[in-house]
Amino acid sequence: MGKRLEQQPMFPQYTYYYPHYLQTKHSYVPAPHPMAPPSPSTNSSNNNSNNSSGEQLSKTNLYIRGLPPGTTDQDLIKLCQPYGKIVSTKAILDKNTNQCKGYGFVDFDSPAAAQKAVASLKANGVQAQMAK
Repeated sequence: MGKRLEQQPMFPQYTYYYPHYLQTKHSYVPAPHPMAPPSPSTNSSNNNSNNSSGEQLSKTNLYIRGLPPGTTDQDLIKLCQPYGKIVSTKAILDKNTNQCKGYGFVDFDSPAAAQKAVASLKANGVQAQMAK
């Protein structure tokens, strides 16, 4: 009938190297990953009493929620600038819509400015608290 063709390697000029775990017949089990030690708890007696989870609250970083979708970092600066020197702000944005997800963070340079901001913002109906 016809002539039988021998199967030739498709790319004979290449040498294939496999990782050691594919060259053995044993199943690959990754080495155990060492866990980091828990962070030390400092001044846990000075935590706010409304923090029932046991996590330490920041002394200078505010968590603000209930923000409208159009909120930007600049809006957070304008909102909090009267209370003290701001180190940084971050309105959390949705990746797809580029709109604020409704919350953000403002970090002050001093705990006194942060406490003043929380008290004043709450008095004005803004949902603000110290961040975890």
